[in-house]
Amino acid sequence: MDERTSCRRVITALLAGVLVIAGLLAVASQPATAATGPITAGLTITPSSTTVGTGVTVTGSAKNTTSTTQMVSMGVDIPANITSTNVKGSNCTPRHLTRLIYCGFGLPAGATATITFTATPKVSGTFSFRSYARITYTTDDTFAYATITAS
Repeated sequence: MDERTSCRRVITALLAGVLVIAGLLAVASQPATAATGPITAGLTITPSSTTVGTGVTVTGSAKNTTSTTQMVSMGVDIPANITSTNVKGSNCTPRHLTRLIYCGFGLPAGATATITFTATPKVSGTFSFRSYARITYTTDDTFAYATITAS
């Protein structure tokens, strides 16, 4: 084997080793519960496509995954050019602002609360919604995302 081939093999082996170590560090630095928290957000939109002026049903949820009742804050951000009507809640009484529907309440262990409303696009396009849920006065937010497409 000539010196050039040997040098290429050494460099290839070194690069492979560096990539393996980098991959292990990337995996090790991610917490096991990165996608969840003590209060878990959910969001569904049915159907996910519509026409301008025709409403769809949006449901944001918060689930208490702890073993005790928690004071919870939850809400759904409403994109521009969307009208929201028929706001209802289960296990909470929603407050309806122009760009946010939210509520705060005591949620028993294992229980789920929901905010449901009709979202009606004013113009065509794709609209991104975000829901959040957390224990009140903490920063342990979890988020859920969904979109509707209007033609």
